[in-house]
Amino acid sequence: MSDFRVEFLGGTLWLTILLGLALVGLVFLYYRRTTPPVSRPIRWLLIGLRSLAVAALFLSLAQPIISYTTANEQQKRMAVFIDRSRSMNLPLSASGGQTRSAEVQALLDGSALAPLRDKIDLTYFAFAESLDVSADGKALSGRATDPGQALKQLRQSSATAPYDYTVMVSDGRVTEGEALPDAAASFDRPLYTVAVGDSITTSDLALDRVDYNEVVYAGRPTEVSAVISQRGEFTARPQLQLFEGGKVLTQKIVELPGDGKTGEASLTYTPSASGRMILDLNLTSESDEANTRNNRQKFSVRVLKSKLRILLYSSSVNQEYAYLNRFLGTSPDYEVVRVIDANGGDRLGERFPDTKEKLNSYDLVILLDPDLSRISGYYDQIVSYLSDRSGSLWLFMGEQYARSAPGNQLETLFPIKVASSRIRAMQYGRYHLTPDQQMIFHPAVKLAETREEIMAAWANQPPFSQAVPIDSLRSGAVALAYWENPGGDKQYAMAMRRMKGGKVLAVAIAPFWHWAMLPFGVGGDAGYYKNLMSGTIRWLTAGDESDRVTFAPEKPIFQSGEEVTFVGSAHDEGFRPIENAGGSVVLVSAKGDSTVAQVLPEPGKPGRYRANVGALPSGTYDYHAELTAENVRLGRFDGKTAVDEVDRETAFGDVDWTALAQASAVSGGMFASYRDIGPLVNALDTTPTRVETRHDIRLWDNLILLLIILGSLSAEWILRKQRQLL
Repeated sequence: MSDFRVEFLGGTLWLTILLGLALVGLVFLYYRRTTPPVSRPIRWLLIGLRSLAVAALFLSLAQPIISYTTANEQQKRMAVFIDRSRSMNLPLSASGGQTRSAEVQALLDGSALAPLRDKIDLTYFAFAESLDVSADGKALSGRATDPGQALKQLRQSSATAPYDYTVMVSDGRVTEGEALPDAAASFDRPLYTVAVGDSITTSDLALDRVDYNEVVYAGRPTEVSAVISQRGEFTARPQLQLFEGGKVLTQKIVELPGDGKTGEASLTYTPSASGRMILDLNLTSESDEANTRNNRQKFSVRVLKSKLRILLYSSSVNQEYAYLNRFLGTSPDYEVVRVIDANGGDRLGERFPDTKEKLNSYDLVILLDPDLSRISGYYDQIVSYLSDRSGSLWLFMGEQYARSAPGNQLETLFPIKVASSRIRAMQYGRYHLTPDQQMIFHPAVKLAETREEIMAAWANQPPFSQAVPIDSLRSGAVALAYWENPGGDKQYAMAMRRMKGGKVLAVAIAPFWHWAMLPFGVGGDAGYYKNLMSGTIRWLTAGDESDRVTFAPEKPIFQSGEEVTFVGSAHDEGFRPIENAGGSVVLVSAKGDSTVAQVLPEPGKPGRYRANVGALPSGTYDYHAELTAENVRLGRFDGKTAVDEVDRETAFGDVDWTALAQASAVSGGMFASYRDIGPLVNALDTTPTRVETRHDIRLWDNLILLLIILGSLSAEWILRKQRQLL
């Protein structure tokens, strides 16, 4: 203990001291003679009690603090990261010998670390795909090596008490996450690295990395790029081939980068149809290689239609048609076929598709104020389009529709029923739409991100001037937006309905082209118009797997030995979580073998679901999944996934000494080989850290002082009362 001192915080310290001395003096004077007289012991007891109360009062007013410092020595702390990925089960060198994990254990138990064990507090961690707080890593699968994730987890867990030293013992191979030097640079602390294993000296070619677009478009060329590493000399040039299901899509002979170097090569292919493609990239060589497992990689891409095919059908050419046609025509995502079918037989462009095959070729049919009497003969084709094609209709109601709809068979397909008893077919005024609160996040009305922003966006749009009188919603229809008449009654203006497998959306309000033109007059733009159109088209043309209900493999390609898992979500029409769903997923291999797993809710995540299939043999699998709730099917999902027979952990047998050395260099640490870690051990300062602790004891705010004042004065008063002192 050192630096002992007593300090007083009272602002009037000297006045307090004088007052305290004066009070003590008065006590002695007061009890020097008493009436009636008392014995000397009683007199001194009374003096002591009064003086004790005065002293306690003095301490309360003077606010004294007793301060002192204690010092002790603490051992420095070291975190030892041990690589427990599957690559650590490989031999130390190409000639064989014990495994890298065995060498690590011998290193930790041997004499090399003896100088540190007694002088530094060592804490052992395991890492592979993530961090494990134990040294054996039993909680890790070892399927991947991600040191960046492990370092990030350590930094977060030790933010308040960082380790003095961090040592990583590994073979340096990173198969997931960011590169080791980048991870070490963001660690913000020195990283000491120890390489375990010897580099392979035999000739070898490897696909180190494959870069590709995860989403591609049918009919559009796309590129796959590969990083090729070479070790040793090769006389023949290898061939780079791209396969799908055993069929060669494209191939070419590539130039090798040279011994000890890496180079790039690329292939271009054109997907033919939308869906999920499982592709194999293979590097074939006529030369002998010690390891050919690292010559190929499997990957997956999602192929989308290059353009959505939209049929735009209108009964006239007006401003609504002009703005909608301009929006669709200027987007590279849409292929638009226009049909103008006016009363009196006037027609521009093509005819309405007269066969199921022609109509089913469209992803979306937009009916812009149609005269239903002119297309009522296509009822069967339209029903087939909704049921067989799972197509979508978007109806813009107007004067032509309001006059022709009552009694027409086609009207039964739409979610809103037009009033047939009204004298006037249209109503005119100023109408502001309000989204239904239960459906405010539906893509057809979601103009912004938050509930408040969506409501404000709709309220601030130019008013509509025409409304179709509506009787009611049809069975299964859901209102999306409405307007209120002067009496406060809600009038349906936008509704949707799932009909025979397809989607039908109807709007009973017009015109929308005001949203595109009028904002320019006040310095705005047509952003909300474009958001409304693109968001609605996206929802109408997307299947349930991209809508309210989703379920798919957690990864397109799983590594050999990795657990295959499926994840998804389920929401109702208002995009609220469905919490009582379930189902199953069936995977069928190329040999016809099937595996079934149950779909279960994820605890604590409403509306989220997961299926754990377990580890599967390598190969390509077709999957069929179904989610149901209360015996109602929410969605069915079919696709492909794959388990790669190439284990990225064991396919590359060499040790990346360069990555380990760079990681230590960029972080300010030090690199060593498992053969000689003495220089690294000797470079560490093991001197204990002197830790000084300052102690402050406050005396004035203690309850004991109050008890002393009350107790001493009470005891004095009792004695005085007993002896009848004045």
